[in-house]
Amino acid sequence: MSSEKIQSRERITTLFAAEIRLHLFAFALFSVFAEIYFLAKEENADDYRDVLSLAVIGFFFLFSILEYVFRLFASSRASALALLLPAAILSFLLKDIETLPHMEVPVIIAALVRLFLSFAAHKEAFIDWTGIILAAGAVYLCLGWNGFSGHLITDKLLFADLSVLVLSALQKLLRDRSGAAFPFYYFALIAVLVFALPMGDEPIDWSKAIAVGERLVSGVRDVADNASYYLSFMFQDGSYSAGYSSFNVNGERVSKSDKTQLILRTSEKPYFVFKDDETGANMKMRRNIYLSGGKGVEYESLVSLLNFMHEQGVDKEKAALFSQISKVNIEYVYLDTADEIVPNNSIMLSSGGKRVDGGVSKSKHKKGYVIDASFLDIDYGSPYFEDLIEQAQGKDNALMMSYSEADSYMWELYGIELSRVIREQDYEEFLETEPRNIVAYTDTSGATNRMIELSKELTSGINSNYEKCRIIERYLRQYPYSTDAVGGHNPDSDMSTAQGMADIADRFLFETEKGYCVHYTSSMVMLLRLAGIPARVAVGYRYAYPFEQQDSYIVGSDCAHAWPEAYFENIGWVPFEPTSAYMTATDFTWHRKAKEADTVIEKTVSKEQEYIPEIPEVEETEPEEEDNTQTTTQVLSVVIIVSLSVVLLIVLLILGTIAIRSLRYRHGTPEKKLAMDVESIKKLLRQQYTGDFIERGLLSDYVEIAPTEYQASVKAVFDVYYRSIYGNGDNVMVSQDENEMAKALREELQKGRRLKLAILP
Repeated sequence: MSSEKIQSRERITTLFAAEIRLHLFAFALFSVFAEIYFLAKEENADDYRDVLSLAVIGFFFLFSILEYVFRLFASSRASALALLLPAAILSFLLKDIETLPHMEVPVIIAALVRLFLSFAAHKEAFIDWTGIILAAGAVYLCLGWNGFSGHLITDKLLFADLSVLVLSALQKLLRDRSGAAFPFYYFALIAVLVFALPMGDEPIDWSKAIAVGERLVSGVRDVADNASYYLSFMFQDGSYSAGYSSFNVNGERVSKSDKTQLILRTSEKPYFVFKDDETGANMKMRRNIYLSGGKGVEYESLVSLLNFMHEQGVDKEKAALFSQISKVNIEYVYLDTADEIVPNNSIMLSSGGKRVDGGVSKSKHKKGYVIDASFLDIDYGSPYFEDLIEQAQGKDNALMMSYSEADSYMWELYGIELSRVIREQDYEEFLETEPRNIVAYTDTSGATNRMIELSKELTSGINSNYEKCRIIERYLRQYPYSTDAVGGHNPDSDMSTAQGMADIADRFLFETEKGYCVHYTSSMVMLLRLAGIPARVAVGYRYAYPFEQQDSYIVGSDCAHAWPEAYFENIGWVPFEPTSAYMTATDFTWHRKAKEADTVIEKTVSKEQEYIPEIPEVEETEPEEEDNTQTTTQVLSVVIIVSLSVVLLIVLLILGTIAIRSLRYRHGTPEKKLAMDVESIKKLLRQQYTGDFIERGLLSDYVEIAPTEYQASVKAVFDVYYRSIYGNGDNVMVSQDENEMAKALREELQKGRRLKLAILP
């Protein structure tokens, strides 16, 4: 074998060994830091770490292949940067697959490590020193923290991996520079022996917290969340992820997501304390809060309710049984909306010290937007509030207070001045006009005959609008909750119109008989309207506070919700909860009772005994596919989308390379054009030559492998090129004829290559 072939094979072996070291390093880096993170969190997540570690090396291998493919069409730096596109798409698509939770973490880590190693100035030295540090850290975690217990295959793989990294690094650092180095496969054989050795499990109690892993994983999750946040508005498939949305939701299948969307801060306790009637013990009831988008402060409802409470003689003690003023600070995190998302019954809103009046801003809010809200927190499950609703029906609120009287009354009930909430001019205007847009909430367009009949069956013989609401609510709660649902018969139907809600409701009520909040809410709104009760959809979040008081409370996208609200004269809008997965207002009542005996509670309890029709049976349909089929479909969609993006990226790289080269050639000097033609000629000659060719950097070698009929022309062009580089004075100048000669030769060789390809079988 010739020395040239031996050198070529050695270069290939060296490159192959270097690439293996990169993969070993990526696997070790993630495995060690993942173990630090889970130990610091005091979580036993070995199986999860096992999956994530293997995923990292898998994605790292994928990105390595893509980078080498991209290098065929662009420079090494451009190829490395091009990896960000498939990485971002992968992180977004994998984020919503429930059976593969948090797969965006290894995707982002693999992409970032690959990108860093592609641009690192002293990559080999960095891997050597960091590999030694990782090995020391892994041993320390194993012996001192009971980490890497050894019952997972990835634990053994890690130490076999580290043995290769450490031995190869020590050889570089310690061996005599003039001596011969051990081949890389020697270390691979040692790694096999290390993998075969048994690993012990000696627990040592050590509970010191490590924050490094926490910051690492937190940072990676932030990167993944940001990628998902910005890409989530670019891609749509047959489902959408849970999260805040407007009324254009069509009720199709929804994917679970725990993305943080809001952060709540309040100094108030997250629970109410009450005394249990049977045991006499003090109990806690978690507080619930409805956060609505796009409504802002509804002054009309506040003015109407305040005047009616005054007419009914509600004093401070009575009002405290079912209402109180509460405050909350709301910070936007991953949201893309101009809506003001605030508590129901908000009375004062401000942001950055400025008052917020409307429900929708002029522009979309950015991450970090904060709004301070004061709101009238109402216990909708309180029998005292329910009795107030009953009293309000069918009455004209004739005894209206003056502005000064209302101001004093507001202070008496809640210790807050009405003048801080609403101006006198606006107050007087609300007294003189009917509530706005109520007629719009009675639209029953699109309601089918069977929906009309169902509404009549549920509400016939009942005079109380509130009781009609309660009966429809309880009827709908018989339907099973499912996020694997379908929308209306028309795929364009959504909650933005009465026709859309009617279509969604009809299919849900009489055909599929399962769904989530969109289906329940659409159904209740339409059934209420058919019963003559104004009703609307509210969208936002329903959040149940924990039992422990915290500095802040995370509202995830899985808290996103839609619910119906019914309008009652003199009271305003009252929310209901027909969605069976959520507890009703009665279940979350504050359990406050008046000191004296009261028949209101007994009367309310008796209402629960009313007859509720059962939901109709439907014909058996074909069994739905199992969840693993859905997962397979999701994974296939990921593969297809990523593959298409890679193909698109390659096309763009090719077109970009051609365009840039064309521009450089067109506007280049004669010498630059000649140099570019020479490089193209060399490449074409290598492609057409069928024998072994060793690149020695000599143009004469290319003359020898050129076809006989082109050798003279190739030599002439190369002579001009040599002259332009090594000549003196005017001899370096390249004439137009010489440029044309080089260009003609390049085109002839290209034509010959295309002809050869065309005649190949």
